[in-house]
Amino acid sequence: MRSEMNIRTSTIRAALLSIATACLVWAMCEDGAKARQSLSKQEKRGKQIYTKGEAEGGEIIAILGSGDLELPGSSFTCSNCHGLRGEGLSEGGLQPSPLTWDVLTNPRKSPLTGRVRSAYDDAALERSIIAGIEPGGGPLHPGMPRYKMAPDQVADLIAYLKKIGEDIDSDPGLTDEVIRIGAALPLTGSLASMGEDVKSALAACFADVNSQGGVYGRRFELVVEDSRGEPAGTEDASRRLIDRQGVFALAASFEPADSVAANDLIGKSEVPLIGPVTLSPVLPPVPNRFDFYLLPSFKDQARALVDYLGLKPQKAGAKVAIVFADRSFDRDAAEGVKAQAGRYSMSVVSEIRYSGGQFQSEATARALSRQKPDHIFFFGNSDDIIAFAREIDRLNMEANLLSSAIMIGRGSFSLPERVAARTFLSYPASLPDSDDFTEFVKIMQKSGVPIRSAAFQAVAFAAAKTVVEAAKMAGRRLSRAALVNSMEQLRHFKTGVIAPLSFGPNRRVGSTGSYVVGIDLANRNYTTLSERIAPKE
Repeated sequence: MRSEMNIRTSTIRAALLSIATACLVWAMCEDGAKARQSLSKQEKRGKQIYTKGEAEGGEIIAILGSGDLELPGSSFTCSNCHGLRGEGLSEGGLQPSPLTWDVLTNPRKSPLTGRVRSAYDDAALERSIIAGIEPGGGPLHPGMPRYKMAPDQVADLIAYLKKIGEDIDSDPGLTDEVIRIGAALPLTGSLASMGEDVKSALAACFADVNSQGGVYGRRFELVVEDSRGEPAGTEDASRRLIDRQGVFALAASFEPADSVAANDLIGKSEVPLIGPVTLSPVLPPVPNRFDFYLLPSFKDQARALVDYLGLKPQKAGAKVAIVFADRSFDRDAAEGVKAQAGRYSMSVVSEIRYSGGQFQSEATARALSRQKPDHIFFFGNSDDIIAFAREIDRLNMEANLLSSAIMIGRGSFSLPERVAARTFLSYPASLPDSDDFTEFVKIMQKSGVPIRSAAFQAVAFAAAKTVVEAAKMAGRRLSRAALVNSMEQLRHFKTGVIAPLSFGPNRRVGSTGSYVVGIDLANRNYTTLSERIAPKE
């Protein structure tokens, strides 16, 4: 009896050990599979060389022709001719060969030279890259550059070529069925209602596209993280979307002032951000290649206002005063006025800067009344503009008041009647009476989305439509790099809610013009006073 129990106990122990061992092996295999869901560090370095012609270990030089011409490798990247997935692209009437590993390691007739080459191995591929020699010893086609590269850079590039075009080479958030798009939006705090409205607008637009089959069979999946509407919160939310949620791209994230850290994160992560919802884009001296803004900055809006005045008959040497809050957006607008006023011989007779929350409307109005300016540009929040307007009305000042419709918002309909009659506002979005909002309204109604934050929801809708269009342009072989390339090729794209968008390699703001509108107090509406004005350079 005791021996039977021992046998049973031993059998159970053996079975449990087998199960535990199997689970451990399975877990190790799963961890290994997860670890190889992305490229290794060496392969990622090789991908940077392949797509950008750049590496951290030293400059890469492209050598053309007989060797007389040397240029930065970034001017002649592998991907420009051989494709982002190594598929081989038609370039200038030539057909460069595919560079996938199965093609390289098998004999193949070159579409450029017509010769049958031998299979490549690592050593032969290194000779080809450095010396421009085929595996059999013959020269490559004259159109193929050779490159000056360090040995470790060559090794990195070859390591990547062994994976190019495979599933492991795809970007996060992208499968054959799904394109995962993220948005960092304020879902708590004072801007929570706006954030929810933007989220709903994005979801409605993507749902409409999905109902029609998506893009090349891929449906859009929206993921949103709470940014609280703060710079630090925006950085944190963006990091969660990129690192934890693994989004393919970002669209219509809310960008508060001083979002430098969030923009740096996006640039370093190389995740495209299409159409940030922001009061005004503030571009760094070297723009982030992955940020694509839809609407013009306050600086360009202010310049358009000056151009509007310049188009109207006025006395020579018109006097201009500028009142602005000491914030980045408002300083940006003030600089725009000063930059453009000189084109029309306008003289800036007064600049008044004030700290946020400390505006003295009566003292400011009295000081300006002594200067007797013809035009007063005011850049600050709605309450400050309204308080100032009431003071200049009380003092019977006859100066025109100019600002941005985005800054003053619905507060424009609280201006004193006499001041409202001579107020001119820049309006960067499209106006319902001049552009077709039908599709926007139809899609919002279809999904039961109330239009409460119309301006922000319209920008979000435009951002979603732009992402969809860029994905279509990129084709079936979509990638982040392909999406950026598509955005840079976008020309005069109409979203129906903002001006047509055009981007380029050195252009990261899609629309540069603004309408100038007046105020209709009786109907609480804006009246169009100009066509869209693009600031004169």
